[in-house]
Amino acid sequence: MADRASIYGTWIAILSLVSLVCIVGIVWGELTNHPLLGGSLIGVILLAYSFILLFLRKGGFTGV
Repeated sequence: MADRASIYGTWIAILSLVSLVCIVGIVWGELTNHPLLGGSLIGVILLAYSFILLFLRKGGFTGV
């Protein structure tokens, strides 16, 4: 069975990939003049980053 740190690490990696896809979507939205797409993806990135920070803390990666 996997320990807690590896489970949180997996979720952090998944959320990092989601953030990368959102960044590509924002750039594409700006290049094709879709402001609603870019704005909504910024919100998704903010949510993903908040969960990444939560998982970093819960997984014991920060030392706090």
